[in-house]
Amino acid sequence: MRFSIDDQLTWRVTPENPIREMDGMDWERCAALHNLIVRLGWTGMGNSDQDMPTTTWWQANITHNSLEAEWSRRLSPSLKLFLQTAYETPHENFFYYARGLNGPRSFFVGVHEQEDSILGLYQMTNLNLSGHRDGLNFNQKTSRAIFCSDVLDSFPTTNGRMEWDPLEVVLSAWLDMIDTGKVIARPKGTSARGPLECTPWELLPYSEHDLAHSVNAFNNLVARIECLLEDESLRPLDNLDDQLRLLDACTAKLNQPVSQELSGLVSKEVLDRLSIPDGFIRRFLLRVRRPRNIRYIAPGLRFPTPSDFASYPFESFQIPDSMEYDIPVLPIPLFISDINCSAPLLGYPFHELSSLPYGLWMEYCNRDAHHTFEDTCRLYLPFEIGANGFARLTDDSLVGENQGDHSAARPNGRKNELYQPGYCHFIPWHGPQLGNVLELWSNLVGLGEWAVGEEGVLGGIEKFREADTEEHSHKYQIFTKW
Repeated sequence: MRFSIDDQLTWRVTPENPIREMDGMDWERCAALHNLIVRLGWTGMGNSDQDMPTTTWWQANITHNSLEAEWSRRLSPSLKLFLQTAYETPHENFFYYARGLNGPRSFFVGVHEQEDSILGLYQMTNLNLSGHRDGLNFNQKTSRAIFCSDVLDSFPTTNGRMEWDPLEVVLSAWLDMIDTGKVIARPKGTSARGPLECTPWELLPYSEHDLAHSVNAFNNLVARIECLLEDESLRPLDNLDDQLRLLDACTAKLNQPVSQELSGLVSKEVLDRLSIPDGFIRRFLLRVRRPRNIRYIAPGLRFPTPSDFASYPFESFQIPDSMEYDIPVLPIPLFISDINCSAPLLGYPFHELSSLPYGLWMEYCNRDAHHTFEDTCRLYLPFEIGANGFARLTDDSLVGENQGDHSAARPNGRKNELYQPGYCHFIPWHGPQLGNVLELWSNLVGLGEWAVGEEGVLGGIEKFREADTEEHSHKYQIFTKW
């Protein structure tokens, strides 16, 4: 499918509609995506589509001949065409993280005032995330962009190794957050949980899409393990035909009705006793299909037992006074190993807790924060990976490297960085979403990379050392849309 300005389905950058090779920026596609976000904000507030103002940035800001001459000289031809087509934002903020296109006198200020190649294209909204707000930066020489929450982000983003993205990729990522309900536009007169500074946009701690993605990924993973245990003829998975046969068997299993006793991984009574609040992880644990006769969901990582939940370490945890205004969702050990840490495993304010199990944990979340993801997780391993220089983060940087260092990257071993994002190109930092990790694990089982035995996935937790080997590292890397 080729990009067409007349077909909105072709505007977003997807594997089916990749970026177009252009001399300069793809200004027509970028303007179409920019104007779509403007329109979604406008109509999301309850306004009529027909009443939306369509004044372009150029019309609003280049108001006499001297400005025309100056900015025609200082801006690349394709960026000028984009600004002549992109609408000014007629409401408070263009997007949750971007107030709107900067005015001409704000393009080259602060860290951008020394040269005309990199400019601040979109100003960040008034989110309280850093001391020196920046926004979306654009390099006119390469026609590439990257989001910087803080002006100091210029150290890693200009380290010579970090590749920026075409603007249409960034705008497609922002639209994906809207499409999946992570960012929504609130109608006028309705209350929002997020900061008023981002009106009309609101960031939700999780969306129904996030929850459904995680539930489906978990159910697919469990179904593949069960099918391989129940029908040995589906193994080994050496070729595409074998893998498709397993996929068909899993689809048939998932289409079968779920009995009440196989609904949910943890009972409502246990969640109530542990004071797990209504939200992403509670709904996930109650909605997934309970595995039958499976102990290990990943190498060395098992489902918690009732006795594990009986010793839940945060059942009576007291939040420090410095966090008294938080609306907390405490960490939860979701899939655990039989190895406990001897030193602190989690960060503040849980750093004094020891003897916690290594494994996949749901991260701490403050629901009242301005930038929060309730479905993020972190894998804690009893050994370091990354020192070999093969394990990579979601942004393709090396595990343990100092991204602010402008010399050659030097990897370092880490126990808790596998699947982590590195530098987020489109929004401020965020951890890996549970659904993406489970989807990766499901693929590793479905491709035969992880063997299945009597109790589930085989190999022991040492299997994760493969993530730092030349042969297997790419199989353990997650790529995210935002």
